[in-house]
Amino acid sequence: MLPKEHRLTSSRDHRDTMRQGSRAGGGGVMVAVRIGPHRSAAGTDPWRCGLVVSKAVGNAVVRHRVQRRLRHIIFDLMRDDALAAPEGGQLDMVIRAFPEIVDLDHKELSSAVHSAAERALRKTSRQRGQQ
Repeated sequence: MLPKEHRLTSSRDHRDTMRQGSRAGGGGVMVAVRIGPHRSAAGTDPWRCGLVVSKAVGNAVVRHRVQRRLRHIIFDLMRDDALAAPEGGQLDMVIRAFPEIVDLDHKELSSAVHSAAERALRKTSRQRGQQ
C-alpha cells in the first residue's frame, strides 16, 4: 500500500485528476497527470497517486497482483526522480489498468507506465505554460 501522504484518498481527487489532468496511454495503462498547488505537509514529497484496476482485468487475485506491480513501479519512478513536480507544485497521478496489462512482464510494464506518465506530464506542463 502507498503511504497515506502519497495516496489520492478521495473520489473527488481521482475525478478531478481524470477530468482536468492530461492523459496518455499505451501498453495496457492510461496515466492521467494533474499539477496543482502543493498541499502536502512540510518535508514530504509533492506527489500523490491513485490506481484504478477494474474487474475487466481479472479476478481479485489478478487485480491485487496488478496493483502490487504498479505500486512497485510507482515507487521506482518517484525514488529515481523520473517524474518531478514543478517547484511548489503537487503532482497528482491516476494510473488506470486495462486487461492486456496481465500479459506484460515487469520491464514492459515499467516502460509503459514510465513513457505514458512522461507524456502526460509533458502535456500538463505545456498547458500550464500557455495559461
